[in-house]
Amino acid sequence: METPFTLQGQRILITGAAGGIGSEAARICAGLGADLVLTDIRPDIPIAEELRAKGAKVETSAIDITDRAAVERLVREAGALDSLVANAGYVVWDDWEDEGWDETFRRIMDVNVLGVFHLVRAALPGMAARGAGRIVVVTSVAGKVGGVRSGPHYVAAKGGLNAFVKWAARRAAPSGVLVNGVAPGPTISPMTASQNFDSSGIPLGRMARAEEIAAPIAFLCAPASSYICGSVLDVNGGIFMG
Repeated sequence: METPFTLQGQRILITGAAGGIGSEAARICAGLGADLVLTDIRPDIPIAEELRAKGAKVETSAIDITDRAAVERLVREAGALDSLVANAGYVVWDDWEDEGWDETFRRIMDVNVLGVFHLVRAALPGMAARGAGRIVVVTSVAGKVGGVRSGPHYVAAKGGLNAFVKWAARRAAPSGVLVNGVAPGPTISPMTASQNFDSSGIPLGRMARAEEIAAPIAFLCAPASSYICGSVLDVNGGIFMG
């Protein structure tokens, strides 16, 4: 019997693949047998060469997910996708009284919300036509508890994604496509490198390692999660226990 945790032969698109969680998701999915399409706003995606050296099939591209036409072109050229991991995100550690904050707000909403909408809207029709597919949206515990260190723009964006997962899941499920999310807590990655997080507020007493977020992402792409629909998995060390 085939293991329910294999991704053998699957084709998976991962956005934000140059970052900490995206890179680890790529590493784990490739290790489970997936062929990968990796994208980031930066042209350099270091994990790609590492995985190719190990024999994985990996394609890369650089796009801004706020550009709807670019996203639609990416998905079209990627071909038949088994899974989409909408991981790309953007955060600014500022205060809403800062000069230029309204522009920051718009950029955070464009990347974290509109960009995800572009991706799901582009990928869902092809998956639905084939009667199967997985979409995993990386949200945040910030959208559930009001933030740990992040500002109201990021909190609102990620809270919106938590709700969007449920909307998209209801729309996609009748076609055999499962939409779910993963809500990380503070995670050791380039995105958080400039911040000092107080781990005393985390029941497990430490920040997450990127691979600890990536493994649940891979699980939601695998056959083992075939009856999970519209869930946002809390992977945050116990900060939020829903």
